[in-house]
Amino acid sequence: MTTIPDSHRDLLDGANIAALSTVGADGTPQVTALWYLAEGDTIAASLETTRQKYKNVVSHPKATLFIIDPANPFRTLEIRASATIEPDPELALFDRVVRHYGQDPETFPAPRDHRVVLRLTPTRVVAQG
Repeated sequence: MTTIPDSHRDLLDGANIAALSTVGADGTPQVTALWYLAEGDTIAASLETTRQKYKNVVSHPKATLFIIDPANPFRTLEIRASATIEPDPELALFDRVVRHYGQDPETFPAPRDHRVVLRLTPTRVVAQG
């Protein structure tokens, strides 16, 4: 399955924390917690080009996003995906993501330099619970 089932769409649309798994140069998985935004059939996140997850995705453009339902840890959504990087010079995605999580982008304490969009296009979706 490559689409998010209705039974788990709330996990993707809500302001939840996801674990993003990428593969490092030596083949070792690297996992990072991050904020994200559902955009149609894709998922987007704002990344800094100085971070390891960005470097991993550029070298190996595949990733997995894993979301655990905060109300029921046995209900999960795993999205295996192809990954692409897009420019975000105006920080448009950064702004939308920060607002989605109830914060003000003007005062949010995150670096704004070297930001890009990580776009995940699902290749396999596993919904549990």
